[in-house]
Amino acid sequence: MTDKHKTATNYCDDRTDDCETVLVVLLQAFGSLKGTLRLIGGLVPRYLTPERPPEVPAHVGTTDVDVVLNIALLAARGTYDRLKRQLQNNGFTRYRPGSGGAVSTWQWEYPLNGRTVVVEFLQHTDDPSQAARLAEIDGEDVSACQILHAGLAHDWYQEHTVTVALPHNDGIVKETIRFADAVTFIVLKAIAFNQRHEHKDTADLVHVMRYWGPIDKLVALFSSRLKAGKHQTAIEQALNALAANFCDENGIAGYLKDGPAKFANFHGLVEEDSRILEQRNVSAMVTYFLRQIESQTGKGFLPGT
Repeated sequence: MTDKHKTATNYCDDRTDDCETVLVVLLQAFGSLKGTLRLIGGLVPRYLTPERPPEVPAHVGTTDVDVVLNIALLAARGTYDRLKRQLQNNGFTRYRPGSGGAVSTWQWEYPLNGRTVVVEFLQHTDDPSQAARLAEIDGEDVSACQILHAGLAHDWYQEHTVTVALPHNDGIVKETIRFADAVTFIVLKAIAFNQRHEHKDTADLVHVMRYWGPIDKLVALFSSRLKAGKHQTAIEQALNALAANFCDENGIAGYLKDGPAKFANFHGLVEEDSRILEQRNVSAMVTYFLRQIESQTGKGFLPGT
């Protein structure tokens, strides 16, 4: 994975705009298969929680693009032999992290406005032992990094049409972006934070939980998905992760855990009273969310329930 910055000051609208442009270039590179791509990661809140001041502040943004590939579908259509060529023909090159690092097969980069945007190809796995392992494509210098439950994005997603000016004066185009819906995004972010404890993951997670819509509407959506049974293991894993990283348990106050604490640090809250108040608010929101889901589903996620 590319490094995640630990503070909001490292993100900006211009960089996020570049990521959106590169995503559109990527969609065009996939041609008729563009509809099989699913956007996850830090660009999603731009579409999932669009800015509506003052009720919904702008999301901090992102510096890279994360897309889930449908490997089985690509293989069935025999497109692997063309994929690397299509990426290269559209200006993408294989990413080389750091100085002298090995060239990546699952990360590709695109130069834009004097910076480089990295695109990461991801693939679903439900096997924890395969998480972060590469799924190789025979005979090609293209692969995807396996991510736990990434396939939710193929089933539960939304669509948004963007209008973008292509690089190199190639004109203005409209493209439809298919991105993780609220349940998918929160599940993947909660699991990701539980695994790598990155400041940016908790910042993205809390932003969407706060601003996607009324918290009771989010509770109802999660509860209905749980009752339906599809992807139940992934949802339950995510809800347990939220409880572990944000909520009270014996001897530990939830607001002191790293979920709320890293959220406050990401946003630069250094004054103690303001920082503690925000950490308490974040912990209380997650606790209420889980308690209401417990009430509606009869399942226990909070410690002691």
